[in-house]
Amino acid sequence: MKNLVYLLTAIAIISFSACSDDDDEPQGAGETLSKSIDASSKTTWNYFSFADSTVVGTGEESDSDNASWFARDDWDIAICRYYIRTNSGAATSISSKGGVFTCPEALTYSSLDAVPDTASFVVDQVISVTGHSGTTEKIQSEAQVIQFKTDENGDKVMPPVYLQSPVYIFKTADGESTYKVLFTQYEDADGNTGAVMFDYAILY
Repeated sequence: MKNLVYLLTAIAIISFSACSDDDDEPQGAGETLSKSIDASSKTTWNYFSFADSTVVGTGEESDSDNASWFARDDWDIAICRYYIRTNSGAATSISSKGGVFTCPEALTYSSLDAVPDTASFVVDQVISVTGHSGTTEKIQSEAQVIQFKTDENGDKVMPPVYLQSPVYIFKTADGESTYKVLFTQYEDADGNTGAVMFDYAILY
């Protein structure tokens, strides 16, 4: 009888240890989801929630609409054409804790299972944007849906040549979760720009 008790005790200890080891292992990234957004308008921001996997609303590039959205915490990123916002920095009036980390070129979407220890999340800032109508100030992230090919002087090649952006890690508005994101499309089959698609998965 004693031998049976010892045997059962040993099995229980081994089973508990195995479960504890499993709990300590990294869980990796969650299931990859895909999202398409019509970001063809040059003045409309599409505000997206990772947790809800949906565009929670849209707003125009205006002082009043910006103020309204910057006072909300139900969105994580916003997209207008190839521009991106995160709910952070100059894009929040309620101290939301979003931001973005731009992954190094060698780090691919499929290989990314955790936030790198060296990751530093950059918040939105007011930047100057030069276009056909002159220079304007916009509040946005350093992340972009696509990159533009440039010449040896750093100027955009015209007509524009679109290059895929690196993998990004976005922090949610509450600062509690992070998502890896790979933008996979900016043009549709007919060559219309602003047809944005991206893959994303939760990291924690």
